[in-house]
Formats: sequence, C-alpha cells, structure tokens
Amino acid sequence: MFKVKQNHTFQNPMRQQIDQTTQGKKSDYAHAVGGVNQILDRNNIGISSRSQASVIDNVKKVETGERSEVNAHQREALNFGRDAFESAKKGNYKQAGVEAFGSTVNGLASLFKSIYTETPSEKQGIAPH
Repeated sequence: MFKVKQNHTFQNPMRQQIDQTTQGKKSDYAHAVGGVNQILDRNNIGISSRSQASVIDNVKKVETGERSEVNAHQREALNFGRDAFESAKKGNYKQAGVEAFGSTVNGLASLFKSIYTETPSEKQGIAPH
C-alpha cells in the first residue's frame, strides 16, 4: 500500500475510518486513497461526511468488482466538486481549493484509467477491431 509514513497516527476520525477501510485492499484505487488520505490528514484537511461515505463505498465496491475504478474516480470527481462549491459558499477557500484540486485529479484519473485499463476481452488476448 502507498503510505507516506507507515506509522502515521490519524488526527481526523473520519480519515482514520477511510484508512481502516483501505487496509488489506489490493486495488490501485484503494492504494491511492490510502496514500492521499494520509497526506490530507497530515495537513489537517477535512472531508465532508458525504465524501467520506462515498470514498469508503468506492473502496469496498472496487475491491469486490462491483464498481470499476473509472466509475469510482468519476464519483469522487463529482463529490469533491460539490464539496468545493459548498466550501467556497461558506468562505472556506483553502478547503474549497483542496476539494477542487481533488475533483480535478479524480477526473484525470478516470480519464487515464478509461484509456489504459484493459477490457475483459483484451485481458484474454482478444484485440479490439
């Protein structure tokens, strides 16, 4: 798992719950979430309860194959975009900036994953026509 610091003690209980959800998961998505979550906790960046629930749901569903990593990133791009708008309306511009950045990064990750992730047929060696 991508961790910035192996023995990090989480300060934000919501981020700690996200970290616990990523433990033992094998997907690229869970690994990315684990690392970014730790970086954000170390910098005292909060997360809305809606986005926390979404991230946890995505980690679980990507791991079981119920949701693609592309779709998980798309969902996070939308959620963090909503959060950025709400934070800006409240005058919390630092939080809004981080959330807008997270929305952009997840949008780009979705695009990258959609281009470079093999389809089930491609995994079987069947090239697209």
